[in-house]
Parts: sequence; C-alpha cells; structure tokens
Amino acid sequence: MESTKQFAKYMKADERPSVDDSIDLSSLLGEWFNTKRDTNYIKKVILSERNGSLIINAYGASDGGLIDWGEAEAIPYGAGKSPLIAAGFHALYSLDGIESLLVSNHKLGIIVIQSYTRYLDGSGRPKHFGREFFHRK
Repeated sequence: MESTKQFAKYMKADERPSVDDSIDLSSLLGEWFNTKRDTNYIKKVILSERNGSLIINAYGASDGGLIDWGEAEAIPYGAGKSPLIAAGFHALYSLDGIESLLVSNHKLGIIVIQSYTRYLDGSGRPKHFGREFFHRK
C-alpha cells in the first residue's frame, strides 16, 4: 500500500494547493435552512467567519421551537485550483453525553450535512447516521 506522502508526490502539479493558499469561505457563509421542513433533527445552521476560522451554530428541531446547539469550530476543506474555494467542512459537537460529528459538502447552492451521532450517556441508544440538505432563503 502506498503512503499518503507517495500519493501527494504523484498528484498533478496544478492540482496541488500551494502552502500559502488559504480557503475562501464565502461560499459557505450565511444562514442555511433544512429543505425538509418537518425534520426532527437539524433545522438550520449559521456559518460565519471569526478571526479566520469557520464557525458553525446548529439549531435542532423541537416542538417548542429551535434548540440552540451553540457554536463550534468547523474545519473547512477546499476544492479546485488556486484559490481554493470552500467545498465542505466537518465539526464536532459534544452536548450532554451526546456526540455529533457533522460532515458536509457544498455544491450547486446546497449544503449536504451528514451527521454521525453516538450516545455517551449510558442510555444504551444505538449510534445514529443522518443526512440532510440545506439551502439559503
């Protein structure tokens, strides 16, 4: 099996990001709403930039309104040639014995968020996977 170092060595030179490249976050920034209005999981996310970092604030669905999950740092991933455009991110939420890893990709004006949730509260609930689609208003 080849190492990742070996893989990077054989990438086309024009596909290798420059060490100096930063990721343009503008395509991700803003308020995103779940396309499934009756979702019982993540209703909306707000993505913002603070001091060069991508910040996510997720809101869960509830009969009584939205549940604010709070803010978490999201790690952006770029795509394309220089300059790199943000094409996705991942973020980890740890909330009262529940851990949710959010992994996303962005294309054609839609953000797809996959959620990998596990319960660390001793409840015995099984791990959960979800995938939802988000758009701007």
